[in-house]
Amino acid sequence: MIFENPAELKERIEHLSSRRVGREPPRVFEDTSDYMSILGGSVLRLAGNDYFVLGDTREGRFGIDDQPKVWVKYALDLTSGEHKIIKLVFYEEFEMEYGFLRLRFRRSPEKESEVLDAVRGHDRFMQGDTVIDPAGNRVRVIDFIRGKSLYGVLRDLDVDHEQYVQEHLPGIMEQVIACIEALADLHRKGLHHGDVRNDHIISEAATGRFTWIDFDYHVNYSDYDVWSMGNVLTFVVGNGLHTFRGVQKEPERYPHRTGALDDDDAILLSKHRVANLRKLFPYIPAKLNEVLLRFSCGASHFYEDLDSQIEDLRAVFG
Repeated sequence: MIFENPAELKERIEHLSSRRVGREPPRVFEDTSDYMSILGGSVLRLAGNDYFVLGDTREGRFGIDDQPKVWVKYALDLTSGEHKIIKLVFYEEFEMEYGFLRLRFRRSPEKESEVLDAVRGHDRFMQGDTVIDPAGNRVRVIDFIRGKSLYGVLRDLDVDHEQYVQEHLPGIMEQVIACIEALADLHRKGLHHGDVRNDHIISEAATGRFTWIDFDYHVNYSDYDVWSMGNVLTFVVGNGLHTFRGVQKEPERYPHRTGALDDDDAILLSKHRVANLRKLFPYIPAKLNEVLLRFSCGASHFYEDLDSQIEDLRAVFG
């Protein structure tokens, strides 16, 4: 609902947010084009509803949590009291080389809206709606998922790697496989995620269920999702990132190491990272390591789709 009376708006904000509103009423935005001006303490009025902006989100990746995403806002739905993520329109394009691929990335609100519609009701994907503001901007109002990223889940496990493989990896992989199955469902609809990373999987605090977030990148090569899963899987199996430089600098981290690493042991799309983790951790199941090697520079057969990844992982984890 819309709180047109300033006193009612102020009262509702203070009741839900426990923040005091000053003498001046909060600034209300209906046109979201100038997202830089929409600061914490503002109100977004979208499609007949008011949202109180708490602040900008931040990009947390590999422990770095200092990159504000000023076009993505934390907000409170002033009708329901629910926390939301509100993604305003922001366009960018860039190219990057990954191994043998030269990829073009384009941030597309339209593409993310299409994915949100396609995965509605699917519990392995974030949920949300698209509303159009008076200027025609495609604003996505996303249900907030309270929990940790997959990166955070692994970071907070205080166990050595062998204990991790024996006690924690099977349960985590069961959740990861379910995420790959969900991604395969999306591909069958002719869509792709576009930014598959371990920090784009959230473990919901209440259920422990792993859920995909952030679908706004359109990539010119849709199989990039297939290849990107190699980075996620090696991160999960290794309980972290293992690079050639790291192995050389900190050999004490790898007391079970069985042989020297060579170029064939690298991940094809991230050649500084090790795919052949069994050389570092020989207790990793051989069939699981064979899956990782399908993403390596030394592979003779690569994965062409997500379904074949799922089949091989199910053969290891049931």
